[in-house]
Amino acid sequence: MNATVAPHIHALRAALSDHVLMGKIVDVFYAKMLDDYRINRFFFTRPAAEQADALKAYLKAYFNSLNSDDDRVLEALDGYFTAAFARTNAKPSLVTGNDFAFLLDIVGGQEIRSITLLTPAHSFLIKLGPEDFHYDIVMEHLAASLKQLNIAEDLAYQILALAEKGRDGLLARGVEVKKAA
Repeated sequence: MNATVAPHIHALRAALSDHVLMGKIVDVFYAKMLDDYRINRFFFTRPAAEQADALKAYLKAYFNSLNSDDDRVLEALDGYFTAAFARTNAKPSLVTGNDFAFLLDIVGGQEIRSITLLTPAHSFLIKLGPEDFHYDIVMEHLAASLKQLNIAEDLAYQILALAEKGRDGLLARGVEVKKAA
């Protein structure tokens, strides 16, 4: 094992390498997210089990590797983004108005942020415009799922802290912010 990884990370990985426990957490968590009208619009209409299985495959790859940039981990993450967020209809939608959101950046002098995708399929989610509000809802559902499954408080805290670390990456936040002229 890598000596530079903190001991609590090893303990977290060991606890979550129990695929039965991880599977239960994902199933309860995913059901909560798909039932919530505030965020379920982000998810594709594929069967929930197929989407949850893709998330489980990603988490299994992540917790079995000490390197989150490992090709297998990134491939599993790309598979999850495809299963959960990819749409078969690539036509732009005039209903949401998001197709012309870039005009506000140009005309209105809004902040323009650089987008940093985690994998190519991450773009499927980013096109839907998730924000901190949506991530807060996801964290709320994760906490409720852990409580519902009676996960030990210290393990739940570590899982929530790890999930919180993913906020900027999932929201494709780049390092650099530019102001439109």
